[in-house]
Amino acid sequence: MFVPMPFHATMSGQTDDRVSLPLPMVYEHVAVELPRWEYRVLAIDTREEALLDAASLNELGNEGWLLVGMLDQRTSGSGSVVWYYFLRQKI
Repeated sequence: MFVPMPFHATMSGQTDDRVSLPLPMVYEHVAVELPRWEYRVLAIDTREEALLDAASLNELGNEGWLLVGMLDQRTSGSGSVVWYYFLRQKI
């Protein structure tokens, strides 16, 4: 790869005679390890227990769990279960 240096006139009328120098390129082979994930699914039957509160969600967050989805079957009338979907990167 070459980086061209501009040739332009200076204020005194002289031209700039710098030359283009090659830039060294360094290639490294680095093995890339894909992240591995683990999942956690919590099903809460609202007839038997309360939904997760902020303290419970904060506790899961402190353990590295990230809430990525939630399904409330109560809204469709097909059940009384609320599903929580969590994910975290395996170490």
